[in-house]
Amino acid sequence: MIKGVDIDAKIRELEEELARTQKNKATEKHIGLLMAKIAKLRREKIKQASKSKKGHGFNVSRTGDGRAALLGFPSVGKSSLISKLTGKESKTAGYAFTTLDVIPGMLHYKGAKIQVLDLPGIITEASKGKGRGKEVLSVVRTSDVVVIVLDAEKAEKEYQALMKEVENAGIRLNKSPPDVSISKKSKGGINIYRRKRGKGPSDDFILSALREHGILNADVVVGENVTEKDFIDALDPSLVYLKGMVVINKIDLISQERLKELQKLFPDAVFVSIYYPETLERLKEKLYDAFEFIRVYTKPWRGEVEKEPLILRKGATVKEACEKIHRDLLKNFRYALVWGPSAKHPGQRVGLEHKLEDGDIITIIAR
Repeated sequence: MIKGVDIDAKIRELEEELARTQKNKATEKHIGLLMAKIAKLRREKIKQASKSKKGHGFNVSRTGDGRAALLGFPSVGKSSLISKLTGKESKTAGYAFTTLDVIPGMLHYKGAKIQVLDLPGIITEASKGKGRGKEVLSVVRTSDVVVIVLDAEKAEKEYQALMKEVENAGIRLNKSPPDVSISKKSKGGINIYRRKRGKGPSDDFILSALREHGILNADVVVGENVTEKDFIDALDPSLVYLKGMVVINKIDLISQERLKELQKLFPDAVFVSIYYPETLERLKEKLYDAFEFIRVYTKPWRGEVEKEPLILRKGATVKEACEKIHRDLLKNFRYALVWGPSAKHPGQRVGLEHKLEDGDIITIIAR
């Protein structure tokens, strides 16, 4: 196993060589090899971080209907935000590195319970382990939604730096896994198929990257919008694909001109200040929406509809609703009756694979 310091030096060396290499037909194979080697080394770093002993407070039990992690540099106001969102008191002060542990809070909103984690502020090169960065980013990987918290006065610089750390830690925000299928086989070499002719990385690039990963026999299907970086990502099973949102904090400290400038640069961001309650309500709404929750109400046979909904995710089925209520329901399940948006008619009889929608009412009929 390569030591962490040696991995960082090797990655830096390969990145410098990649930057020096001019891209043309003759260098495609070499570029593919360099990118594949860098990806493998970064994957090794992530493995080492996951095996390393976690510090006190970094191993937080998962509770609630979803988990959001607040990620940002020191003193961007994460602790104050979590206090306002969840009522969880988190030590705050006017200096860096106030939070030394992961501090969980619970946001109750529209019937959902969202676990919000206040993470220690990370620093540049956190993905290389600086400032306990590997531990912080390993917690981020366990979240459903990553909230990038930026200081309004230096948002552009912080955003670029944070996204680099997130990317290097094997986290892809607001992206889907690449449209690449790799079916390994025992013989026959590499066969490359494209959904659209002439689109995607070159054959030389693909062959070079596959061989670096020890894949010598496979059928490979490449989507038309796949880039070279996407193909390298497709070879990495350690990557996680998470929802991300940007929160720009401390807008009370900037001018209206600066606020308008930031709104153009970050059109999807949520702009907040702990001194402006309406902005915090907007943040709660956006955070809830990011999880794509649906509310499903249960109704006992010959009973009234329960007031408290089941909180599920978009695309959830009757099976998942049963599991949320009690696992034993699956053993004795006969059918369900559904009223609401997903039903073709009131009281439709459905099975476990029926997809539910927000506002549905269900009755589970068991043996």
